[in-house]
Amino acid sequence: MEKRLRTLTFFLLAGLLLCLSGQLYAQTTYSVTGLVTDAKTGEPVPFASVALVGKRVGTITDEKGRYTLRTNVLSDSLVVSSMGYANTRRAIDGERLTQAIDVQLPMSAGNALQEVVVRAGENPAFRVLRQVRKNRSLNDRSRLKAYEYDSYQKTEMALSHLTDRMRQTGLFRKINQAMSQVDSIVDSEGNRLLPLLVSESVTHTYYRTGPQRRREDVRKTRIRGVAVDDAGVSSQLLGGTSLASQNFYDNYIPILGKDFASPIGDNWRNWYEFFLADTTQIGDHICYEIQFDPKRPEDLAFTGKAWIDTSSFALCEIEARIGSRANLNYVRALTIEQELEPTPDSTGAKTKEGWLPVGLKLTADLTGVGKQSLGIRAQVTLRNSNVVVNQPKPVLFYEQPIEPSDTVATTNEAYWRTVQRTLAGPDSLNKADQKSRMMIETLRSVPAVRTAEAVGQIAVTGFLKVGSFDLGPYPYLFAVNTVEGLRTRVGFRTNEDFSRHLVLRGYLAYGTLDKEFKYGVEADYLISRQHWTQIGVRMSYDLERLGLTPELIGGNRIFYALSRFGRYRGAYQSKQKEAFFVTEPVKGIMLRAMVGSRTFDPLFPYAYRSSPDMGDQSPLRSDINDAYWAIEARLARKEKYIMDGNERITLGTKRAPVLTVRYTRGTTGLGSDFNYSRITLRAQQTLRLGPLGRMTYLLSAGFTPSTLPAPLLFPHIGNPTPLLTVNTFNRMQFYEFVSDRFVAVHMQHRFEGFLFNRLPGIRKLNWRLVANADMLWGSLSQANQDLESNKMLPNGQRPIHFGHLDPSVPYVELGYGIDNIFKIFRVQAVHRLTYLEPGPNNIPTNRFAIKAAASISF
Repeated sequence: MEKRLRTLTFFLLAGLLLCLSGQLYAQTTYSVTGLVTDAKTGEPVPFASVALVGKRVGTITDEKGRYTLRTNVLSDSLVVSSMGYANTRRAIDGERLTQAIDVQLPMSAGNALQEVVVRAGENPAFRVLRQVRKNRSLNDRSRLKAYEYDSYQKTEMALSHLTDRMRQTGLFRKINQAMSQVDSIVDSEGNRLLPLLVSESVTHTYYRTGPQRRREDVRKTRIRGVAVDDAGVSSQLLGGTSLASQNFYDNYIPILGKDFASPIGDNWRNWYEFFLADTTQIGDHICYEIQFDPKRPEDLAFTGKAWIDTSSFALCEIEARIGSRANLNYVRALTIEQELEPTPDSTGAKTKEGWLPVGLKLTADLTGVGKQSLGIRAQVTLRNSNVVVNQPKPVLFYEQPIEPSDTVATTNEAYWRTVQRTLAGPDSLNKADQKSRMMIETLRSVPAVRTAEAVGQIAVTGFLKVGSFDLGPYPYLFAVNTVEGLRTRVGFRTNEDFSRHLVLRGYLAYGTLDKEFKYGVEADYLISRQHWTQIGVRMSYDLERLGLTPELIGGNRIFYALSRFGRYRGAYQSKQKEAFFVTEPVKGIMLRAMVGSRTFDPLFPYAYRSSPDMGDQSPLRSDINDAYWAIEARLARKEKYIMDGNERITLGTKRAPVLTVRYTRGTTGLGSDFNYSRITLRAQQTLRLGPLGRMTYLLSAGFTPSTLPAPLLFPHIGNPTPLLTVNTFNRMQFYEFVSDRFVAVHMQHRFEGFLFNRLPGIRKLNWRLVANADMLWGSLSQANQDLESNKMLPNGQRPIHFGHLDPSVPYVELGYGIDNIFKIFRVQAVHRLTYLEPGPNNIPTNRFAIKAAASISF
């Protein structure tokens, strides 16, 4: 795909190339000790809770009332609590590394903690968790009509996990020479970190619950990073606050395309073991501390702690970790720390109804294949404030999901000083972050790193940026097939440096066997980014393959590129001209209109009757001239996308289906050989099924009441190659069947670790079960059948015959296999269950095959 996500995805490639060796950077450790006694009697208070206010750092006193608290971070005070005593705070001197603070606890004046009634033989944590679910209707933020807030987000990325062997490579030595005068940074486990990115963003976020809408206005972004040259894209990728939208009241938490069971969801008892540890002070709230662990380490579940408010049973704070044993690829560890506060009413007072996230910290250690591979440490810190609730905006206000300010990347140090004072607080850039920025600037000056940036850009986007032009895409650079021999192609497109409105594209290809030049040119003019309105014209002359038009394959460009290799059956030459207009008048509804023409000149033996009423006496013809106009509507609710210069990059929809309907009218008035009507429909969606995994379906249908040669109907996409390709018929021959009306369903279900995680021995392999079903109902009218001819062609060849389906018997394929073998490969068995006799042209059918595919996914 032509998606220029160079801001983030290149870091995974850089993680396989870069390193640093140097001195260690030691973290500061503070120590607070003291004695906790009864204020009236002076007796020591054993097992009292001692915690830093606003932090999840704490300890308990021993049997003599003494405590020692060691930490890398300090707050302004500590709080001491114990059953029967009033909570007591004491100030902390933030400048001292060691200090002693004794605390005298007065007796409680009646504000005792709620009593926890424990049933005989029951885990005491269960009672608290039942109350959490019972009070969800009051505490879950979804009860609010609308809410909005200011948000500060800091993102840091760094290379980690370097081995001695990797340091010996040439690139690493060059980096070490450049960085030898700079101290390195280490994480909490002692791994050296090489900073790759440091960014700060300020946004204002709006939510509305009925109907569900969301909008983000990116106010300001500043960023320093390797391979980052566009703060506009970065502000949309890094400046959003979607991380804070993780709602642990939901049954499942989506992370990296997987669904993790929530420890406070409806199914908490089926997934977790719990332990009620203690009560502690979190901000102004007294909370139960509940520890949780997955019953099976391989399951998609968390390990961590939750703090539940003792009066409202609301989730006050949670620390959820994903361990290395979870069935998740390329993740050594991932931790989510989320803080929540009750929303204010119209007077600004806390209502304790509808708790919103006010802080979040996400830390992820990503890795390649193998325990010793390099990795990426990513950390996101987020702080929300200035919350306003129950003041919904008009629905049209939320139409643009992410709106960057015109001055988003403009330098303004005074603005950032204000942000650090009023919004970010202690989470703003600190000394370690400043060191990271300095190291990044040094790293970007290394010539070898600049070369790695260019290589990574090509690998991720398919294009190499050279001034105002992008050269590529490189997956189309060459192919080898039986018609063209060695096919080479060079192409380009202009970028935003050339023009913010005009986009030019073009390519030139040549085949060494057919000795033919092919070409394509296109000019687009971007009228509006707000409603994504474009007009354009395109023209091309190229070799195509029957049935593999972009309309029929749904824009699967990778499959389209691979189809140019090998035996090129169904090849034809085509000249195409088209003008189009596209606009998005309402968020999620894309309208397209086009008018064009194309030719069909087959390179395989094919002919049709130009006068079918004459039967075998009819003259034969093989070429087709098609001229048409068409209109298309695409509905994609909740689709997310970002703007990258003149490109709009979709990030997919959130569980909503994507529907596309197109009507095409061919007319002799435009120069076509036939008058016809055709309508096509596509619908695709991914369904989350909780512990059962995820199901994806693609439904397509088409109908034309007209009498047309087979190439203008619906040739169904077969795939007789050994490579598995989803959304095709993997046991069908190329152009084995053609229909003038059809319905096709492609269903694929990924069980994730639902079954294999429960099988001893296999569960350690992190294999995943996958199954698919592909079905096709179609028919071909007698009038269209009469267009075909069995007469020998003038060159002595017998023409290709297209088969057709019995409308009462569907074509069916079923498959099952193992995915995630070595985290990359998939092996699948495919059974063809119907139409088992030799097909048209006497090609034998193959009922069963083993196919393989490779993909990278979490």
